Amino acid sequence: MSTLNGDTPGSPVDQSRARSQDAQESVYERIREFVRSLGLSASDGLILHAGNNTHEDLKDVVNPPDHECSSNCTSDSHGSLTPTLSIRSCPERLQPLVPPANYGAVLPGCIYRSSYPEEKNYGFIKDVGIKTILTLVPEPLTPEFQAFMKDAGIQHFHAHIRANKGEVRVESCEMARALRLIMDRSNHPILVHCNKGKHRTGCTIACFRRILGLDPESIREEYHTYAGVKARFLDEIFFENFDINLVMWIARQEGWVAPEMDIAPPTPPPSIASSCDDKAIALA
Repeated sequence: MSTLNGDTPGSPVDQSRARSQDAQESVYERIREFVRSLGLSASDGLILHAGNNTHEDLKDVVNPPDHECSSNCTSDSHGSLTPTLSIRSCPERLQPLVPPANYGAVLPGCIYRSSYPEEKNYGFIKDVGIKTILTLVPEPLTPEFQAFMKDAGIQHFHAHIRANKGEVRVESCEMARALRLIMDRSNHPILVHCNKGKHRTGCTIACFRRILGLDPESIREEYHTYAGVKARFLDEIFFENFDINLVMWIARQEGWVAPEMDIAPPTPPPSIASSCDDKAIALA
């Protein structure tokens, strides 16, 4: 007797498949236990996602120290070598326009994201027409960066988004402030950046996508596109649970989401006192 896929019950193929399924379920359970140990919550969808994608803060959870696996169990990336450009000696008209690392258009013409801009990126930022820069790390700006923004007429804001290392550390009030600045259309075009353009920026843009109503899997996929093998499961827990109601008022005010319908309150039933008054008037 054969199974639907042609395998004989109890065959080596079935046994291998069963072992693989058991191993995967064990991974999911270890992730759930990790979440519980931090006093946090995560949806089943996020648990499944975490068990099938690389996260730098889940390596010891997915592959405990006593776990034996092949070299293909986890992936790593060292990037590619990029030629170093010496642009200071070039006249401005010959200098290449170099975007910051991890640059991307969240909404073309409105919102952009990147790593921390370097001097070689200033020409590109100016050419894009950036009006506002939002920095998500607390370190003071370099004099060169300040001078560039002043000369280019770019306004600057700071919002301290903490790194989710070891625990979820992002404060909701700071995230709400960053989102208010991003959704304020008078600040557009705006460039949002942290150091690498992966974690703080990724969390912020993910929260913005939730406001727009994107599905969770698409939001996580975008986060991984920029974070790569450095993705953090704790980032995903944060932006899945962030209370977007903190900023929905400005989302409606700026037209990012439809305004709530104004529904008139129900008419209250007549009181006993008013009924007696009506009868008295009728008798008079």
